Amino acid sequence: MSEMIADAVQPKAWYKALPRPQYSTLTKVDQPEAWFDVYKLDHDIFAIYEQGHFQEVISYLILGGEKAMLLDTGMGIGNIKNVVDALTDLPLVVVNTHTHFDHIGCNHLFELVHVLDHPGAVRRMKEGLTHEEVADNLKDDSTWYPYPKEFDPDTYHIEPCNFTTIKEGHVFDLGGRTLTVLSTPGHSPDSLMLVDEQNKLLFTGDTFYPATLYAHLDSHDGLKSVQSTYRQTMERLAAQYSDYTLICSHNEPLRPGSVLGQVAKAFAQIENGEVDYQIDAEGLKKYTFDGFCIVTV
Repeated sequence: MSEMIADAVQPKAWYKALPRPQYSTLTKVDQPEAWFDVYKLDHDIFAIYEQGHFQEVISYLILGGEKAMLLDTGMGIGNIKNVVDALTDLPLVVVNTHTHFDHIGCNHLFELVHVLDHPGAVRRMKEGLTHEEVADNLKDDSTWYPYPKEFDPDTYHIEPCNFTTIKEGHVFDLGGRTLTVLSTPGHSPDSLMLVDEQNKLLFTGDTFYPATLYAHLDSHDGLKSVQSTYRQTMERLAAQYSDYTLICSHNEPLRPGSVLGQVAKAFAQIENGEVDYQIDAEGLKKYTFDGFCIVTV
């Protein structure tokens, strides 16, 4: 049984849910860019949050003893490099969790970006994304913060960058802190997570976050969502990392690893036709669970 809704992807008046409750428990950090809100987490991690846009994307600055890592570079609306420069003077390693527009926007501001080895991801690193490919993400009420004065929405695009590819098992050594790459396809085939075994942290990218998970995305360059692969990835993660803390890339940063099993079960229920859904004008189906949703075709 289905119920019609206007939009399965962008909730109506999404900004009325702000501020998200978890941020009241975190320490906000001063920095020079009004587009971003930065919060200090445990284990020398800064959450760099873009709550002005409905995606509410979060990039992360992770400090080690000798180097720092920037995990994702945001939408490219505000200058995330200015934020990072204000927070650390350590040598910087930059990594993309995947190559959707809202995670690669400021790649070009950095000397080198690490990305999972996938042809579509390589294409985006080399070519960027045109205004036509990203402009739809600024439509209607998608944004409620004022744009920075140097940002022009009429010419918004993602520039190419210098990059190198990595594979599952790659280890980043930040000095007294290592982060290991997991390939986590499903949301996109170039998705990765980073494992901090010492602190039992899992940086999830877009494979999980406490909001609407996209299992419906199409792409001309091969970066498509695959629902069955997404389920398999979640089952693998639930078996290995349910006792970790998840560091998520949208909406709120922290969730317990126990939710991985809930998401794996939800995908199985969808595949088996065991749960109701809402359907929008584009034919997308939205399944609502406790603390997250899943959108499929």
